[in-house]
Amino acid sequence: MNHISRTKSVVVCLLLLLICSGISFGVTYEIHPAIAESQEEFETIANSLKPGDELILYGGTYSQTARRAVTAKGTAGKPITIRAAEGQEPILTHPEDAAARYNNIEFVDCEYVTIREIRFEGGNSGVRFIRGHHITFEDCQISHTNNNALTMNSGDCDAFVIRRNHIHHTGLRGRGSTEGEGMYIGGHDGSCVTTNTLVEGNYIHHTRGTSSGGNDGIEIKFGSYGNIVRDNVIHDTNIGTKYPGIFVYGGGKGINIVEGNVIWNAGEGIQVVSDAIIRNNIIFNCSATGITAAPHAAVPHVRNVKIVNNTIVNHPRGVLFRWEKAEQMIFANNAVYCPGSTAIDAAGIGGSTFRANYVAGRLIGATINGSAFCDGGTIDAAFAAPAEYDYWPGPGSVLIDHADSDFAAGLDFNHTSRKPPYDVGAYESEANASNPGRPSATRI
Repeated sequence: MNHISRTKSVVVCLLLLLICSGISFGVTYEIHPAIAESQEEFETIANSLKPGDELILYGGTYSQTARRAVTAKGTAGKPITIRAAEGQEPILTHPEDAAARYNNIEFVDCEYVTIREIRFEGGNSGVRFIRGHHITFEDCQISHTNNNALTMNSGDCDAFVIRRNHIHHTGLRGRGSTEGEGMYIGGHDGSCVTTNTLVEGNYIHHTRGTSSGGNDGIEIKFGSYGNIVRDNVIHDTNIGTKYPGIFVYGGGKGINIVEGNVIWNAGEGIQVVSDAIIRNNIIFNCSATGITAAPHAAVPHVRNVKIVNNTIVNHPRGVLFRWEKAEQMIFANNAVYCPGSTAIDAAGIGGSTFRANYVAGRLIGATINGSAFCDGGTIDAAFAAPAEYDYWPGPGSVLIDHADSDFAAGLDFNHTSRKPPYDVGAYESEANASNPGRPSATRI
């Protein structure tokens, strides 16, 4: 027997062994919208997928007149993938008369599924996850929804990865009130929670709301915990109503982390109540506050918040504190520059920890004492080019080497390791005259 024949025999034996062992191979399905047999073909095939299967959508519009709902269950070893064909842009939508009645798509009780590079346009809500775990939703686009874009408030969700998605122009309903949250994560009353989820590198903008429900960029509701919200770019969450770029309620069994985000043109840049770390964020030009740290009707206990190494610039109020009954609260190493307006508006902060915050602007309920709050000098001396939204600490900046080492974040906005003596604010300059990493006012 020659070498090629022996190789073929080995391969055949291995295949027979795998088949006899009950191990199956995933199947790849492809859909072309121009030759789709029915409007529901995508839904039908997606609901037939088995562990290890892949569904590839070619470019074009997939429109469906009725509800579109998918239940797909992979396994840890054999996840299911639903994705665009390489270089193609499939668009899932509804006809105009159906868009107000149905969400664009609902993923129901899905497990170990990856959804990638698909555009979801229109619908009441855009993409709704109804329960589920170990789901990756990446490089997709959600836009032009009547209400909010991505929701996870219909049952518990765990171990999601939501990254590099483009979410924009939400809350477009013309009749009646609407909310237009970019991401609505968890239930408002804590009846369902989202846990252990990464929300990373998303671009969210132009969210519209006309009701008290709001048009936040990313909202992590009461009781949800173990979530990380990082490296997102969020702006213009102020169309109609003016709500936060990011709102984390807390009140769960663990903490949420909000870090490395860039936010501008929001109501509040970040609003936080309890159980959170807020670090290395750059927040500027919001209409209400840079950071609001105060009680909320939905959260019974204000506790366990650490706000460190943020850069907060040009707001009517830089930071609003209402910590009268709060416990375990820390505010350290932040650069708060609001010249001509109020940098710090504080009440009830006597029992909390404040260190090395550099401030320009008025202070209410606090004073410049050289320890908790320090004189930040002028905004032009502190930053390289603030008029161009470049908040890198320029040569000679008072922010350089003046952070409190006990509360310094381990990394900075650029994911660079901080080294002593540490800098105040989101960046660690390390003797660089200009920013070698990602700028503050661009999409990631």
